[in-house]
Amino acid sequence: MTIKKSCILLAWIIAIVVFYETKISNAEESTAQVTQDDLYEKAMSFKEESKHNEAMDILKKFMDASKDELKNTDALIEQCILMKDMGNPTWKSKAREAQQKVKILYRANYSKPEYWLIYAKFAALVDEENHLNGAFKKAFFFKPNYAEGYIAKGDLYSYFARNTSHASTVPNSSVTGKTTSTIRTRGKENSVRYVRGEKAKDAYNIALNSLDMDNQKKAYVFYRLGELECIILTNKAESIRNWKKAVELDPGSIYGKRAKARLETEQ
Repeated sequence: MTIKKSCILLAWIIAIVVFYETKISNAEESTAQVTQDDLYEKAMSFKEESKHNEAMDILKKFMDASKDELKNTDALIEQCILMKDMGNPTWKSKAREAQQKVKILYRANYSKPEYWLIYAKFAALVDEENHLNGAFKKAFFFKPNYAEGYIAKGDLYSYFARNTSHASTVPNSSVTGKTTSTIRTRGKENSVRYVRGEKAKDAYNIALNSLDMDNQKKAYVFYRLGELECIILTNKAESIRNWKKAVELDPGSIYGKRAKARLETEQ
């Protein structure tokens, strides 16, 4: 009887030890994940401020800490984008490395919408608009009403537009069939730059209809819309309206503060 009680007690002790070790391990993993996410967000903040070298350094730290191949590949592509923006010609060799990683990840991650956002980001990097469109179709097939996907689409088409020559024009047939925004086929509105900007605007507006977005994320989108209207679509009134909305939604956030700064310079 005593032996039986001792065995039961031992079993309980082992169960309790395993429970707490698992809890501690999960907590450590959660803390590590928060730290990695913070690193990525910090890198993107530096990128936003055109502090390219600082952003590169933080992305390297992120990649050293992360064991997630999808996130590491995303960070590698971000490094390529930074290098390209800096005029560093070695971005092309780094892009080939990123392309290889995207190919390797294809089979195991085909049905993951997050994978297709990474694919889309690479397509934008190398100026392959057809592949960009195809990647987003896949992402939204696997996850309809994907708010993060539409934000990414807005970001990438905005990036695409900024890196498109003002002189590039499209045939009339390429600008028909618009639903959210009507594109007239003359002047600036017949430019590839403008059409890509309209695609970004449409994607951002779809994202804003999502019920899953908090005010911080909405402030980010409205800030981006303001930048898009100012730089690509040249509609100052809309820029101001969007920046005001960002400040209203989350004045203390990084994008709320940036929107406020833009209002002070543009009004």
